[in-house]
Amino acid sequence: MMRPVIIKGKRVALGLLIEEDLERLWKWVNDKEVTQFLAMFPRVISKEEEQKWLQRVLQGDSNIIFAILLLPNLEHIGNLGLHKIDLINRNAELGIFIGEKKYWGQGLGEEAIILALDYAFNVLNLKKVWLRVYEFNKRAIRCYEKVGFKLVGRLRQHLFRGGRWWDVLIMDILDEEFRRKHKSIIAQMCKDVFKS
Repeated sequence: MMRPVIIKGKRVALGLLIEEDLERLWKWVNDKEVTQFLAMFPRVISKEEEQKWLQRVLQGDSNIIFAILLLPNLEHIGNLGLHKIDLINRNAELGIFIGEKKYWGQGLGEEAIILALDYAFNVLNLKKVWLRVYEFNKRAIRCYEKVGFKLVGRLRQHLFRGGRWWDVLIMDILDEEFRRKHKSIIAQMCKDVFKS
């Protein structure tokens, strides 16, 4: 099945998940090296459970889940979600993981986040995107800071992992902060609409 692509960057694109992604998704959610940074750790996810989740995503709900696709061949390497989208208060929570570990540390997640924020601020008209990150996930924190997220809160000793308590950090970025730091690909694609 052809996968619809929503927005393309230099090295990655964001597209829709498709039914054929099930095996790959199931492998990722059961890889403890991947999920150690996610809320689902240390659960084991059955294929049926993952299939039900994928069906909910395909039918649409208050979350938008993108497949992160490596250009030019559109290899599916991870997922990025805008969760709990609140169109009245104009905010959403961001979640991301790169499931294909050979692509870790190459800045691909950073580019995917910038594309998702462009979509959030210039298509969904959100005011703010926020996220939660575990204090031990140093690579993710550096990535979020490079994109422009700011630390706005801390849930102290909120997570028990690896035999000790960890803080959960709350970070966010506002639409005007994003626009000062990044050029919009959507505005370039839709120049007739985004006239200055």
